[in-house]
Amino acid sequence: MKKKILCLILILSMCIFSLTGCYDAKGIENLSYAIAIGLDKGENNILKLSIQFATPSAISGDSEGSSQSDSTTITSIECSSISSGINLINSYISKQVNLAHCKVIVISEELAYDGVSEYIYTLVDNVQIRPNCNVIVSRCDAINFLENAKPTLEKLTARYYEAALRSSEYTGYTSDIQLNDFYSALKSSTAQPLAILAGVNTEETHLTDTDTNKFNIDSIYKANETPIQDKTSLECMGLAVFSYDKLVGELDAIESLCYAIVSNKLQNGMITIPNPNSDNNSIDIYLSPQKNTKIKVETINNTPYINIDVYLDGYIGSSDTNSDHSSTDTLEIISKSVDKYLEAQISSFLYKTSKDFNCDIVGFGNYAINDYLTWDEWISSDWLSNYKDSFFKVNISTDIQSGELFSKM
Repeated sequence: MKKKILCLILILSMCIFSLTGCYDAKGIENLSYAIAIGLDKGENNILKLSIQFATPSAISGDSEGSSQSDSTTITSIECSSISSGINLINSYISKQVNLAHCKVIVISEELAYDGVSEYIYTLVDNVQIRPNCNVIVSRCDAINFLENAKPTLEKLTARYYEAALRSSEYTGYTSDIQLNDFYSALKSSTAQPLAILAGVNTEETHLTDTDTNKFNIDSIYKANETPIQDKTSLECMGLAVFSYDKLVGELDAIESLCYAIVSNKLQNGMITIPNPNSDNNSIDIYLSPQKNTKIKVETINNTPYINIDVYLDGYIGSSDTNSDHSSTDTLEIISKSVDKYLEAQISSFLYKTSKDFNCDIVGFGNYAINDYLTWDEWISSDWLSNYKDSFFKVNISTDIQSGELFSKM
């Protein structure tokens, strides 16, 4: 009988403790969730911090009856650091700032030229920030970028950021650069950082004239330059190149595609080349990787010699009444034209990043390091300084297939 009583008391005690809650637990009603962080140079202080918050109705999914602009709100403050800025915002708003659902970190171009290591280290050390948060360099002020995040095809701004950045999967005109990627390259001795290049579409870009060859014009744009006319103002196109923690240059759409090809990050993309079988006409080729790009690096007297073998599948995406893409000979001619075009574009991209920027954004140093026996030898070689003297040999092999429905009949 005593054993039964003791067992009953034990069970009741366990039930009582399981029903108690933490007195200091914070629920959703006590937190203000940030979906984007903007960093600009301050006028009266070092930094201008802008945080874009999701409104309570957007968090709960109750967006009916409210405009898209009501789904977020932006709070800005000039401060000496990110942490102090967040602390000041906490003293102003009615809820505590929470960064666990932050989608993007937007850094203005002006601030990026001065250096961003302090801000990147601060964000990496913050336990709330997820490592897959995207890093963006904006060609306009970061706060202007956030204010223009007004999606038309998505209900929530947070989802809009995700969808907009996903375009790299099917265009290759930018890359999915995350906070952990930027931080790793910032600390690396074998590569240097990249960020997504973005901007705000304006009326001034819609009628921009250019003397560029008409076959290449669609792939030379960067964010803030495209002639797209739409209610959606934000655009992500191109890449921002860093030397250590300072912005040193930008890549346009075709150069970003070349980066994706060489670094094995290409999923799908498209190029437009002059049609070798029809004068004054162009031909669109959809590209996908056939197998991984092969890279070999040899260093002779501190001069890197880099050999790159690229293997792609190509699918013809445009045609005209005078073109017959069912012929094997025709496909072979187009294949050689694609190879020649990509060889020139990739070589130009590589020499631009090495000679003009002196930045190994592909990470060729990861291949060169194998030739050194010790870590001290590798560090003393000063790879990132010698990269500007590199020589490249690019070999392209593209297997072109026709998109004509009747070619198989």
